[in-house]
Amino acid sequence: MKRFVIACQVVIVTLFIIKIYFLVDAMQVITMPSLSSLEHMGQAIAQTTTPSSLPVNKAVKDVSEDPLQKERDLFDILQKKQKELEARESLIKSEEQKITALKKEIVEKIDALKLLESQLNTRLDADKSNDIKRLKELAKVYEATPPQKAAAMLEKLEVKTAAGITINMKRDRAGLIWGYLTPQKAVAITNEITRTTRLAAE
Repeated sequence: MKRFVIACQVVIVTLFIIKIYFLVDAMQVITMPSLSSLEHMGQAIAQTTTPSSLPVNKAVKDVSEDPLQKERDLFDILQKKQKELEARESLIKSEEQKITALKKEIVEKIDALKLLESQLNTRLDADKSNDIKRLKELAKVYEATPPQKAAAMLEKLEVKTAAGITINMKRDRAGLIWGYLTPQKAVAITNEITRTTRLAAE
């Protein structure tokens, strides 16, 4: 668009120079008349008798008329369009800056969330490792306890904790304790062990 405006300005300046050239040429003809034109002018003055003999309805050219008015009007329109385009370009740049700032803010928040997620995963892994370690230690305690007493203690525990202890016990010791559990508790522990094993496999 700027190239178009510059091209229009060049055309206007060229037209202006051409008109000036023709005006200067015409002025030279007027200021330096030839002898024949002087004779013709003398004859015309001599033949003129009264001012009333001049043609009344002849159009008189307005001296105040600007010969470059059209070019000036076109130039004003082009300047107005250029200002409108510059204003629009400025608005677009402002919106681009806002979008860039918003994008930067979103990227920073995503990075912060990823860091938080990493920290949480590390903490969860540590907690899980501690839970496994604690369940293994409890499993050893239950293995050392007489089966009937161990079964009575497992009956009072939550199903999830009881299943965790049972998984970490030796099979033969878990089998002895299993015989003293109520059927309902044994089924609940079995279901929890199955669920936990399936989740670990996934």
